[in-house]
Amino acid sequence: MNSSSAAMTSTLNSLDSNIEQACDSCRIRKLKCSKELPACSKCIQYNRTCKYSPKTVRSPLTRSHLTQVEERARRLEQLISNILPNADIDKLLSKDTRHQNVLRSAPPAQQQQKESESKLQHRPVLPNDEVPDEADGFDWVEEELKGNELTDGMAALSLNPQGTGYFGQASSSVLLRALHVPPSWDLPLISEEDDATEYQIRAQLLSMTTTPVPKMISDTLVDAFFAYYNSSYPIIHEPTFRAQYEGLLPRPRSDVWELLYNAILALGSWCINHESSSADLIYYHQARSQLSSNILETGNLPLVQALTLLSNYVQKRNKPNTGWNYLGLAIRMALGLGLYREFPNWKSSPLKLEIRRRVWWTLYMFDAGAAVTFGRPINLPGPEIVDAKLPLNVNDTQLTAETETVPKEIDAPTIYSGIIYQSKFCLITNRIYNRLIAKPSPSAEESLEFNKTIEKFMSELPHYFQPTVYIDTYLQWPVLTKYRLLWRIKNFQIIIFRPFVLQHILLAGDKSTLSEAEIQARRICIQSARETIGLVTEFLTMFQHTSISVWYALYFLFQAALIPIICLSSEPGSEHAGEWLSDIQRTNETLLSLTNENQLAARFYDVIERLTKQYIHTDMSQASVNMRNEWMSDIYSLVFDEFSAANGGVNMPPPPPAMSQTMPQTMPPPMPRPNPTTMSSTMQPTMPRPMPPPIQ
Repeated sequence: MNSSSAAMTSTLNSLDSNIEQACDSCRIRKLKCSKELPACSKCIQYNRTCKYSPKTVRSPLTRSHLTQVEERARRLEQLISNILPNADIDKLLSKDTRHQNVLRSAPPAQQQQKESESKLQHRPVLPNDEVPDEADGFDWVEEELKGNELTDGMAALSLNPQGTGYFGQASSSVLLRALHVPPSWDLPLISEEDDATEYQIRAQLLSMTTTPVPKMISDTLVDAFFAYYNSSYPIIHEPTFRAQYEGLLPRPRSDVWELLYNAILALGSWCINHESSSADLIYYHQARSQLSSNILETGNLPLVQALTLLSNYVQKRNKPNTGWNYLGLAIRMALGLGLYREFPNWKSSPLKLEIRRRVWWTLYMFDAGAAVTFGRPINLPGPEIVDAKLPLNVNDTQLTAETETVPKEIDAPTIYSGIIYQSKFCLITNRIYNRLIAKPSPSAEESLEFNKTIEKFMSELPHYFQPTVYIDTYLQWPVLTKYRLLWRIKNFQIIIFRPFVLQHILLAGDKSTLSEAEIQARRICIQSARETIGLVTEFLTMFQHTSISVWYALYFLFQAALIPIICLSSEPGSEHAGEWLSDIQRTNETLLSLTNENQLAARFYDVIERLTKQYIHTDMSQASVNMRNEWMSDIYSLVFDEFSAANGGVNMPPPPPAMSQTMPQTMPPPMPRPNPTTMSSTMQPTMPRPMPPPIQ
């Protein structure tokens, strides 16, 4: 026994001496690693997985290796000559004539057909996917309560594909990838204090296992949830939940209730404390502890609601893949409960049937939004399969448990208006999104047809959602509902047309190759980005901020701001350069004002500042021109694997007037903070009781 133990110790000591660098966890957090086996001291202390990855092996800079590479290149050239005997290899390697040479080597009839198709279908090629080195490189772990520092819930800074899951070409990070931002550029420094915070949270959890949440605190958090979150996403029927909460109605089975209850407390805490408190993480942990095999072997409506809330919460706490999994469970369970179907012969009350519809369409909207955010396929059945009716646009006072007939809808905003029109938007854009992520990518002409559908939808919005109509209310939720819908519409236009912005800047001096359709596509993308920046700035300037409104404002603002950065970096001498620079400056000012409310604001500001300094040159000397051309060559290899180009150039027509030019010249003064004591009893949702200091 002793000899065996000694042999094992000797083996571990031998392996210790061969460890070349710190473990992966310590290297990411820039901590001093003890380099011990089977785990270093830091990983043992904080209960992390300790893994020692080998150092990156680089190609040797030796004469023999160079000879091997030269020989391989010679053989490849010979192979190309055998396949294309009449082709000039040097011309094939030239980026600006690559597509023409391939056509030149084709038979005359085939070449004529390709030229005809090229004139009719101006199709950009989407960026290549960023992939890890190994097939299991997309594997991810988001076990820590505070989320993974390598990812963010908006998928905007998730540049490194290693260990973060797959984020596709429609995701928010595609533009930073196109700008050749290195994966480690935004990696935050994790200090010992952050590790200590995680340890303190876990210590608090131990003390809470037997101590219930004080009623005063839970009342406040429940109020905050309904005032700030459920008013935007009304997946919970407030009167029913409050009656269950007060013990006036039977609750779901205990584990399902605890899951739902703690999910609501976590979101309520996040809404009123922003990211300055860790209390919401404690409630999330309490909710997560209920996810046993027993609860996942059941299916009911409260469980669908709880999983949906958890999904949205963890995404906003920068755990996107975890949220994706929760959302998948909720969708499968909802399908199993038949929420997507109407059953005319049911004898249930109108309220029960309406709650089913509200849950389904909220879930529908969440899944469509998450798919676009992460660049992944939508998991939902198509409109030809779903026959569930959209929710009614009524106030909760019109439809209660005693209601026997379906009430008449009203022509005014309710907390269900946003779900109704966002769901309608998803129904028309899910098909478009599926086309965007398919191959080959849509042509400019096809994309413009998509845009006609979106413009028609926008023109048919009710008057209270129109951009130029001011909502005269002191409540937060109608304003946020309207602006978030407008932001989402503009964002989808950006996603449709941004490949043509990238294509245009990569063509540099060959602007004559742009068709009229491509020019119009680029113009719409730039204008949609400008309008988004204007709408976000307008909202944050005029109206009260909440955690949820700031999160969505940041999400849409950052994506929009990258468009003028790309344009200005490639065309600093353009007649529109001043407008682009103004858009960037407005974005930075807005981000600075939000740094105390959301940590991503500071990270976004830093990224935009560094991009501005790196790519925007006020002194366009020959050296800076060469530097820009070199960068454009690099970005070309990442973004496009084929395009047609020709000599000559045309001037870009000016974009349409800015959003601010179409808005009323005089805007109403900023709205006062809501006063719960002056609210009508018929207004919804219930406003929170006076808030105590943030729960630490």
